[in-house]
Amino acid sequence: MVLVLVSWFWFMSLKEALAGTFNMQSISSVSTEGKQISKWWYSGLWPVFSGEAVAGSQVTITIDDQVYQINADSSGNWNYQPETAMTAGDHSVAFESEGSTISFTLTLGTENVDWNAVAGGSGEAMPAVGVATPTILLLGLGTGMVLFATMGGEVGKEKSLY
Repeated sequence: MVLVLVSWFWFMSLKEALAGTFNMQSISSVSTEGKQISKWWYSGLWPVFSGEAVAGSQVTITIDDQVYQINADSSGNWNYQPETAMTAGDHSVAFESEGSTISFTLTLGTENVDWNAVAGGSGEAMPAVGVATPTILLLGLGTGMVLFATMGGEVGKEKSLY
């Protein structure tokens, strides 16, 4: 029982979640939050990417085989804007942090945007990417505590047949 109380107080005192999230929230003024699709369109040539990751974690950005690295701030927010304007057309873009990856094709330039697809709002809403390890560990700990509690009352006691 003491272990349960100590564990409960420990979990309640955590200031950050054990399962960190990694997602992209926007490409400049285009909201990508809650959507994970394979193609995005942006009419400009100088996009600003922003999202969330584990506070202080490294985010690796790959745009057309060029690799850049930034760090999420203490609140877990990250932003990246290329140093120079990108060319119009398709670009392969990927973000990676803590083993999670977001990748898509980004089409830049007004003349390249498929306005019918944009207006249709195609895309599937997906949950933010997280880390499963803490969940699995907590489930294992909980199962172990339940088993210990149910078997603990029987250990060392002799059963009477009368």
